[in-house]
Amino acid sequence: MYTSTVCHALQPQAELYLDLLCLYSHEKRKRQTEIEDKRSQLDELVLQLQHLKSKAMRDRWLLQGMGVEEEEARRKQLEQDEEQGKKLEDMIQRLESEIGALENEESKISAKEQVLRERLKETERSIEDLDTNCCFLSK
Repeated sequence: MYTSTVCHALQPQAELYLDLLCLYSHEKRKRQTEIEDKRSQLDELVLQLQHLKSKAMRDRWLLQGMGVEEEEARRKQLEQDEEQGKKLEDMIQRLESEIGALENEESKISAKEQVLRERLKETERSIEDLDTNCCFLSK
């Protein structure tokens, strides 16, 4: 009788662990999606920055041997491009930090998930042991 009561008490605990595992899995997938999105944004920004840097290098090369008027216009454009490059570098750095934070959160969720899986296995083993003992005692 006692083992039956304990067995019934452990089943809701196992269900709770399963519910929490589902919740953690959902949160983990959510973080993974956010990481993928941010990595895509990061890749796009890196490409933009590379393009801007190569354009700036080309413009510097073209500045050599230009007339004063043309040189001034190109120099202003070059300054604007360099400013844009700094903004892109800042955005890249911010995204890298955000990705790191999300990966850290994902890692913590995975650790919690692992602990829950172990608790669930222990609970399931306890239920099986109680069922086995129940069957053995009833014979």
